[in-house]
Amino acid sequence: MRKTSVSACLVVVLNVARCVVALSLVLAFGLAALSAFHDIRSGTVDIPVSLSIDAQALPVSAPSLGIERAQIENARGSLKFSPPPGASLVAPALAGLALMLAAVLFVVGQLRAVTRTLRDGRPFVPANAARIRWIAFAVIAGELATIIHGLIILAIAEVFRTGTRLDEDQSLTI
Repeated sequence: MRKTSVSACLVVVLNVARCVVALSLVLAFGLAALSAFHDIRSGTVDIPVSLSIDAQALPVSAPSLGIERAQIENARGSLKFSPPPGASLVAPALAGLALMLAAVLFVVGQLRAVTRTLRDGRPFVPANAARIRWIAFAVIAGELATIIHGLIILAIAEVFRTGTRLDEDQSLTI
């Protein structure tokens, strides 16, 4: 392959990507460290929310207006709360981001090494097989993490479903 080939351009793109990811990783670690020392108890956290209410689960009426069955749709508001002492809401998210950026940096490094051998005209070296295998493992680990997160969200949905049923039962108790 020539020095001006696609692989040479890919090396440049991967070098730029490596620098951007490395700087992002340093920034994420720095922000995580700073947020660990920042006390957020003095204020409140304000999260925008929207909700829908099942008309069968919570009947809405206005007897004084003669309305027996109404529906609440597209309700929007804010969830405001004071975080518990010593809580940092930003540090775990930044730590997760830093972990993902470290994985991306690893994959980019492996790709850079593979493209360097392409540029040098020796693509079929034993090290490239190992590098591509490591890239595959990183991609599989990322997908497994996504699946595990999806399963955790499904478990949380079940907790909410059970909580809704318990809330309905409690509202019917006199």
